[in-house]
This record gives sequence, C-alpha cells and structure tokens, in this order.
Amino acid sequence: MGYHRLMARTANHDKRRAQILGGVRTVATSSGIGRVTVARAAEAAGVSVGLVQHYYSSKEELLIDTFASVRVDVLTRIDAEIARAEKRGSRIEQMLVDGLGQLLPIGARKRDEVYVAHAFAGLALEDPTLRGHLRTANEQLQQRVATGLTNGKECGEVDPSLDVDEVAYALVALTDGLAARLLVHAGAAQKKWALDSLRARARELCPGECAHRRENSG
Repeated sequence: MGYHRLMARTANHDKRRAQILGGVRTVATSSGIGRVTVARAAEAAGVSVGLVQHYYSSKEELLIDTFASVRVDVLTRIDAEIARAEKRGSRIEQMLVDGLGQLLPIGARKRDEVYVAHAFAGLALEDPTLRGHLRTANEQLQQRVATGLTNGKECGEVDPSLDVDEVAYALVALTDGLAARLLVHAGAAQKKWALDSLRARARELCPGECAHRRENSG
C-alpha cells in the first residue's frame, strides 16, 4: 500500500508540474517569454500563485523546467520519427531529415516549441545557469545526430573518415539557424527552402549505398 500511495503522490506532483509548465508555455507563446511571471503562469494554468511557489522558488526555475519539458517533447518525437524510419528501412539520409525537421517551426505546435527554445537561448546569453541547461540540451541533440552518422558509416552510406562530432555540431547549428529565420519569416517558400537545405546537406553526407539494402535487394 505504501508503494502505491507513493506512486500516486508522485503522479499527482508530476501532473501539477505539467499543468504549471503548460501555463508558462501559454504565457510565453501568447505574450512573449519576457512577460512570464509566477502570477501570470499561475493564472494561465488555472492554479494559485501559492501552488506555483510550492514547486518553484523562482522564475528562473520555471523557465528551466519549461525549456526542459519542451526539449523532452521534441526529443521524444525525434526518437519516434527515427524508429518509424528504421521500421520502413529508410536511409540514414532520410532519418537525419525527418529528425532534424522536428526542430523547424512548421505547424503551430512546432512553432510554439521552437519559439520557447530560441527565446530561452536568448535569455541564456545573460544567465550562466540557463546557459548550462541549454548546452546540455544541445549536446543531447548533437549526440543523436552523431549516432545516426556513425550508423551511416557502418552501413556504408557515410564516408568512414567523416568526423561525426564536428558534422553533428554543424548540422544542428544549420537547423537552428533555419529555425530562427522561419520564426521571423515563415512563408511557404521559406519553409520549402529550409527543408530543401536540410535534404541537400543530408544527401551530401550520405552519398553511399546502404549495405543492408543492397543485401536485401540481392
């Protein structure tokens, strides 16, 4: 019984935190991240200021957890895209495009996520604590890209001499730049250019034929 009560309390705390962070996202995406306060987050979440303060002692903690929740959502979606691509037997080239494409603000949900992430990055320039969390998030993403490129080496799509860490860093930077531009100007043409840029770079990095596909076709 003690175990089940503990699990129930934990689930309730997680639900409350998620509700509060949802309020932060609402304020940030509707009014700007600079307008986020404990009081506004509480109002948007439909909870009391006291409840927010029970879980978060400062606005900084609120922002850090909100950014972390956005990043978890994005990484979960990237992992799901990669899993689906692997099931289809897609090339590493396509997996890179599908995964990194989740970081582009195409569609309302992704636009809100990208806005929160980039607004957080702007605040992190002036705050070393926020900057540390941003660096960790970037490293997690780069590691996924580096793993994909390493898998590409093993199957023959990617040049064995490629420095996967260097290229992963550059690929994430390219995607971040495209996303930032789309936040400002997201017309149909610009969205197409952004996706075309990712596809072109992935194609350059994966010129070889996958050995597994060759074996299956033979």
